[in-house]
Amino acid sequence: MDTEYKQQTAVPTPALVLGAAGVLPFFFLTLATWVGFEPFGRPPTSVQALYALAILSFMGAIHWGLAMARPVGSATWGYLLSVVPALVGWFALAFLPMRSALWVMAATFGLLLLYDLRAVRLGVAPAWYPALRVPLTVVVVASLAVTASLT
Repeated sequence: MDTEYKQQTAVPTPALVLGAAGVLPFFFLTLATWVGFEPFGRPPTSVQALYALAILSFMGAIHWGLAMARPVGSATWGYLLSVVPALVGWFALAFLPMRSALWVMAATFGLLLLYDLRAVRLGVAPAWYPALRVPLTVVVVASLAVTASLT
């Protein structure tokens, strides 16, 4: 990864706009759970859990991409850990009661944030990444936790 890009502290506009748009379903599905609205005739908790699984997979894929940018042989753990968020989310959704699955996914997002912050400290991810990830993760974890509490 380009050294100048890694040191950039301003979040790129596309990442900021798309990241903010990506948390809107979490917020609105939590609101739907609270008011008892079923979008498209489906329980909002199920829709939110499926969306959380998709985003956990996406977040893991970011680390797959970061591992690909590193020299061969130094990225084995990066590849391995990049698949963990999707596997944890899938396991939670497939085998746990919905309330527990939402809590597990909320915790996974929180732990993934710690892993992301570590990647920035190691210089693997760009310096601006925490400015994007921290507020988005707060909204996602809070949304999942509130939905789990209402379930």
